[in-house]
Amino acid sequence: MRFKFAALAVTAPIVIFSTAAYASGFALREASTGAMGTAYAGAAATDSDPSYIFYNPAATAGVVDHDLSLDVIGILPGSGGTFSGHTAAGTPTGGPGRATSFIGSAAVPSGALRYRLNDQWAVGLSLTVPWGETTHYPANWAGRYYAQTTGLTAYNVTGTVSYQVTPELTLAAGPQVQYTRGNLTQAIDFGTIGAGFGIPGAIPGADDGRARLHGHDWGVGYVAGLTWQALPDLSIGVSYRSEISHALKGQEQFTFDSAGIGATLHTLSGAFANSGGKVDLPTPAVVNVGARWAVSDRWSALGTVEYTNWSSLRQLLVLSDNPANSPSLTQLNWKDTWFGSLGAEYRPDDIWTLRGGIAFDEGAAPPSTLEPRIPDSSRYWLSAGAGYHWDDHTDINVSVSHLLSPQSHIDQSVADPGNAARGSLTGITDSQATLVGLQLVLR
Repeated sequence: MRFKFAALAVTAPIVIFSTAAYASGFALREASTGAMGTAYAGAAATDSDPSYIFYNPAATAGVVDHDLSLDVIGILPGSGGTFSGHTAAGTPTGGPGRATSFIGSAAVPSGALRYRLNDQWAVGLSLTVPWGETTHYPANWAGRYYAQTTGLTAYNVTGTVSYQVTPELTLAAGPQVQYTRGNLTQAIDFGTIGAGFGIPGAIPGADDGRARLHGHDWGVGYVAGLTWQALPDLSIGVSYRSEISHALKGQEQFTFDSAGIGATLHTLSGAFANSGGKVDLPTPAVVNVGARWAVSDRWSALGTVEYTNWSSLRQLLVLSDNPANSPSLTQLNWKDTWFGSLGAEYRPDDIWTLRGGIAFDEGAAPPSTLEPRIPDSSRYWLSAGAGYHWDDHTDINVSVSHLLSPQSHIDQSVADPGNAARGSLTGITDSQATLVGLQLVLR
């Protein structure tokens, strides 16, 4: 007898990161407090401090001698959801249908440094957290077969080399090394599985066990970019961050129900034994185009268009080291997304820089595959910030952003791939967040 462990099929989007994702999908762009102050407008065309390496490696060339930036951005979300349809084998699952504060708060650190080798060459290094997600639902909530806890984190180290081709044109490239780790839990409806195999006493929605999967992986990619001083007052930046393929390997662990249904299934088939597991999961490629126009000595206008290749995440195939567990497939069909922002900087004097910006960030998950682990939706950004030039060696930047998201509609059917043991789930979620950043730049 072979069992398809449907509980693992939903793990793939989350075996990665432990921060609150506040860009499309599970992306994080919080690598620079200064850039956040303009809603990341013009980030790919800016090289005023090392943190901008994350948005364009050509920012490495902006260093005079050597400099260092240290950032921390706090993400303070609010979230809620109401789930009206939740059944297992046609039987209501029970448990609360209302969930609140299920998206976790986080502090996202980053750092970067640059060093000039000569008039044409410079090198840089950045440490960032470009991908992340945290959600936590009550253990007994109505959608517990889809998700309970998600904790995922990706750490990225990027080295860059820039070359000044002409006074107007800079090229840059370098490798990126990414380490991912994750932990997730969800309930297993042993009652439905047992009833399907005729085990006496099995009650759908009443005999719950638990699954936990934790894993990690290293991946390697690259970055490339350029900046072009198209006009004396207009600079343009273009960058590319490659996809990184991950094969997340770790341990799957099971807790059986008190009625013994899960233990019986294990005895009969060998399924649900603690063992190793693997899932292939790419982090997508990103293209960033930014522009900076010096309108006057005091004012600069900024703009950004960013494209993320989320369509590389078409499906997730979970493979278990236990041959009694059949491969489990989840169709995601995420779509490529666009991010656009407009911003401005104003320098009233040589000490202060004031920033502001607005942005729209398109959600990656289509309604047909949206699920509660990553209740993705589009986002609207409102940002403001200020920079203080302490002295010739020190700058301090602060920024605040507020993000608003329209409601997300979840409509998972038991007939969808991988949902046989999870049942159906419908509901509406909404979220918002306030981001607060602090940055220290040393030269």
